[in-house]
Amino acid sequence: MQKSKVIPQINNYNISQVLEKVDDDKINMNKKLKKLYFGWRSFAFKDNIINVAFGMIIANSFKEVVNSLVVDILTPCLVGLSSGTDTENLFIVLKQGNTINVTYITLKQAKNDGAVTLNYGIFIHVFFNLLFISFILYLLMKLITSIKNEMKKEIKKIENI
Repeated sequence: MQKSKVIPQINNYNISQVLEKVDDDKINMNKKLKKLYFGWRSFAFKDNIINVAFGMIIANSFKEVVNSLVVDILTPCLVGLSSGTDTENLFIVLKQGNTINVTYITLKQAKNDGAVTLNYGIFIHVFFNLLFISFILYLLMKLITSIKNEMKKEIKKIENI
């Protein structure tokens, strides 16, 4: 007499059906992960994104150059004529700190003593920075636009020949 195979049942499915379902789910999950990975890879390494990253690096360097121009050259010339060259230490004490009858020379001294200060020197610094950065960017964009227009004119001349 031949013995019959007994296949265990789980919710009206036998084990082989369950294993097939698990394999199908695994294959579908692998496909979804691959699709997600390749989608991310094509997004993250597009030419546009790489150009933006390089642009951000260049912009950061440009910002440092303009910031140095403002802080080290222009601001001392404009503000330094009347109050010295260090604009960041221009402040008004609104409330005396822990030590009474002290004259603070630097903003750091005032802050360390717990004084409440109105830091108009930092505002002047940031404001001049904004003005000069925006002005230099305006001039740079004007230069780039004129170069592009000249290139377009040259291309039209070449096409008409």
